[in-house]
Amino acid sequence: MRIVRTAVSRLRALCRHFLPGDEAGSPGMRAVLVLLVLAATGLLAVDLRPASGPPAASAASARSLARAQTPREPNTVRVAFVRSGRLVRVERIVPAGVPPERYALRELFQGPTRVERRNGVRTAIPEGARVRSLRGDEDVWRVNVSRSTFATGTAETKRRRLWQMAATLAPLGAAKYLILATEGRFVTVQRLGIQPGRWSADVGEKDYLYSLRGVETRLWQLGYLDRASVTGAIDYLTEQALLAFQGWERLGRTGTVTGETQLALFGAERPKPADGASGREVEIFRDLGVLFLVDNGKVVRVVHTSTGSYGRTPAGAFRVYAKSLYSWSVPFHVWMPYASYFHGGIAMHEYPDVPSYPASHGCVRLPDGEAQRVYGFVEIGTPVLVR
Repeated sequence: MRIVRTAVSRLRALCRHFLPGDEAGSPGMRAVLVLLVLAATGLLAVDLRPASGPPAASAASARSLARAQTPREPNTVRVAFVRSGRLVRVERIVPAGVPPERYALRELFQGPTRVERRNGVRTAIPEGARVRSLRGDEDVWRVNVSRSTFATGTAETKRRRLWQMAATLAPLGAAKYLILATEGRFVTVQRLGIQPGRWSADVGEKDYLYSLRGVETRLWQLGYLDRASVTGAIDYLTEQALLAFQGWERLGRTGTVTGETQLALFGAERPKPADGASGREVEIFRDLGVLFLVDNGKVVRVVHTSTGSYGRTPAGAFRVYAKSLYSWSVPFHVWMPYASYFHGGIAMHEYPDVPSYPASHGCVRLPDGEAQRVYGFVEIGTPVLVR
């Protein structure tokens, strides 16, 4: 205020010096003095530039400029490392244009920084291991890593490697499972959000490792096996499931985990029916030795089967016309449990020998266990499509 009073006094003196007395003290002159003082002291701001547009447009431009100048929150991922035997997650900023899941795995395989190492952060993933490919589809992440990732280390170390990968991918996307392969060959399946169990791996062709429990879990996901049959041991049901998988994928049908089976398991999808009709139906593929149970256009079960040798099982569209829990074959003098007849004396039924090639007199042979499933699935009138 002292500055304002001083400025006013000086301006009045100037006005008296240059103007007549009456004019210097007039109301108009006093208003001019006030405006000059306010302008001089910065209390009055006058924009003499012409407006470039209407006020509304100027306000919108100002808001757009403010948004553009506001820094965006960086996209981050959390990479799972280990400290004192426990999982720890370290944040990383994802560069623009890079998929978060790819960057997260790349950072995981590069390992902790020097600063993080000084703070006790470690990794179980060996130096030099690499991610060869990553793909997400449906409810799974498919991760293909270099062979060195699981070539060395104790069972506990390998379990931690799997744990780190699963924990890093778990928050990214809606996937529920991690399917792991080394150089394209299936290793195991891991449920995301759950710690891996004890690491146990078998040695496959060319010394590529695989988890038998993981193989069974994958067969269950694809519709070849029951969840309750995932035991971690090769048994009759697992052999039959492998035969069905190998038949559908057009592999050598051995009932064992071959090298080509490992390769196929990694990229396999659940089979799709040839016919997309509504309701329940059965599809039989004679040359492949596979039977589909289809419900409303979705394959709910894939079963290994053996049809008639020399084409004795006719191709065509049929319907189940009779069912018998324990049927007697008059011409061949054998019992046929869980028989579902669909053409003359030809039926789908249980049989103790279901080889990997067409071997029957015309009937559709089914393994023990699967025959009960097929029998319970069909009703009188259920379509049976033989191809």
